[in-house]
Amino acid sequence: MYKYIIALSTFIFVISCSNNKAAQETEDSIINGDTIVVKENSPILGQITVEKVQLQDFSAEFHTVGVVRPVAGNFAEIAPPFAGRVTKSHIKLGQKVSSGSPVFEFSSSDYFEAVKSYFAAHSANELAQRNYNRQKDLADNGVASQKDLEAAQSEAIVALKEFEQAKAIMQIFNVDITSLQIGQPLKVVSPIAGEVVRNNITIGSYIREDSEPLAVIADLSKVWVAALVKERYFGAIKQGDRVEVFTDAHPNKIIWGSIHYVGEILDEETRSLEVIVECNNADKELKLGMFCEVHFLSSPTKAIVLPSTAIMQEQDNSFVLLEISKGTFVRRKVEVESVHKDKVRIISGISENENVVIKGGIYLN
Repeated sequence: MYKYIIALSTFIFVISCSNNKAAQETEDSIINGDTIVVKENSPILGQITVEKVQLQDFSAEFHTVGVVRPVAGNFAEIAPPFAGRVTKSHIKLGQKVSSGSPVFEFSSSDYFEAVKSYFAAHSANELAQRNYNRQKDLADNGVASQKDLEAAQSEAIVALKEFEQAKAIMQIFNVDITSLQIGQPLKVVSPIAGEVVRNNITIGSYIREDSEPLAVIADLSKVWVAALVKERYFGAIKQGDRVEVFTDAHPNKIIWGSIHYVGEILDEETRSLEVIVECNNADKELKLGMFCEVHFLSSPTKAIVLPSTAIMQEQDNSFVLLEISKGTFVRRKVEVESVHKDKVRIISGISENENVVIKGGIYLN
């Protein structure tokens, strides 16, 4: 009985080995690990297309979304610096204004006090400077003492500093001090040239210090599109690269832009960088807050680009089939990125002048 069991086990083992060998050797090919040898008379060879790998000019292309923003310095929210009452408006929606143009006039007790302080400092400075000059003349003629001269000089220095500070405060409000008068309302002006895109001015309304801006002036002849770029594309873009921008309003029209700035801070959650694209917006097709499709086109570099039919997938891995000699092929793992609907760029795994199966690899897989 024991000898019978041993004989039966040996028979099963032999049958198993035969079956395994059959699984590796078929009518047309022999498979040994990652190497595949196709028999010379196999019709499979007629279904396979092989291409010698060559470096070619390549521009990385990828898509993401972006949001239209104003160019820094070309967007001004204008609010009064004090609590007070609006007495006059100088603008309307859509109006073009230049830098320094009046936007509205504003009556405020705080502003009146600031003007009074300016004139008081101006008067005190003139008086102190005259007194110092007089004491200097007297000292030069031996009439005034050195102590009186030093006191007058000290007062003149303090008065000048206070006057310069009061003048600086007026300049913060963009006030023309040559025509400044006590009791006149503050004339709030635009700090930039542009167009009135928001106007919430109501004459006679009382405005608090923390109120929302009464007007917004913007120069939208150029705008920024802020786009998030995934980490794997960082090496494919740089400042100055051309970019195509598309909107839902005009989905077939290309709005050209260029990379103005590539961010330095990575968003840890999305693994993305913010990239600023500057676009000419003379036609005003890009509106602030609008979502856009952003198509990045990197500067041409040399790369290996293959048809997507050359790539085989096995779980999470990609590989290609290399022809080592006539009828002999080897599987090679590669790292790829999609660059077009029917092409991929080889990041790593194969080199120039290797022979790659670009069509028919499915018969060898």
